[in-house]
Amino acid sequence: MGESRAGELLGQLLKRYKLEAGLRRGRVLALWPEIAGEMLARLTEPLRLERGELLVRVESAALAHQLTYQREEFVRRYANRLGEGTVRNVRFIAGRLRQEKEEETGAAEEAPRPEPPPLPLELARRLEEWQRAVPPELRPAVVHAGRAVLAAELSAENGERCPVCERPGDDQPCRYCRPLLREPLVRRTARDLEQNPLAEPLEGDLLAAARWLASERLREQIEELAPRALEDRSLLPLLEDRVRRFVALPLRGEDPAARARRLPEAVRSLVKIA
Repeated sequence: MGESRAGELLGQLLKRYKLEAGLRRGRVLALWPEIAGEMLARLTEPLRLERGELLVRVESAALAHQLTYQREEFVRRYANRLGEGTVRNVRFIAGRLRQEKEEETGAAEEAPRPEPPPLPLELARRLEEWQRAVPPELRPAVVHAGRAVLAAELSAENGERCPVCERPGDDQPCRYCRPLLREPLVRRTARDLEQNPLAEPLEGDLLAAARWLASERLREQIEELAPRALEDRSLLPLLEDRVRRFVALPLRGEDPAARARRLPEAVRSLVKIA
């Protein structure tokens, strides 16, 4: 074989090797959510594969430290999918996700970030599921990092505040609180609150959801009764009773005066609400 032919074949082999190496690196990164699981995938970000070592950025230093003890399990899972030796080690570093690290390890530490605000009940339940899906030693770090990720997801939503959880969002109630309105316990409690608006049979977002549902039911009754009461004054006591309950029902972010102002002017004049 001539030197030119040998050189041509060598070039083809090199090109093929680089292509296969690139595909292999891409598969390793793409498989990370499956290897790590849904919960950990949300809290981590695979960066690159170099000489068999996968570098993964993690939301917090505590979680990075805990995941170090799980790296052999991640290597084993990669071996089952891609064969032995493709990933020989996994190294975790702490840092903001989706943002390249600009400073080296010896740089000054950032000021501590404030604790994220309380999550709506629906997201709090999701966080509990993530917590149960990991070993006990990982749970404190997962809770801290998971709360930050979910709170950031909430902060990206703009618009009016949800009447249940008071988070900003374009939908009223927000997409996290709407499932609560379908729960039988919330619906039964809402019916009770229509009769006794100041009762507190539940707590937190469950109570707030029941109150909002009761408020909507009372508002619908008021809108139906008002035009009939204009024609039949005997219905005024019934209308006044519904308005009184509607105004008395505590909703997050509203006082009774604000609730009264939400009623149509015709209703407010009819039942003499200031």
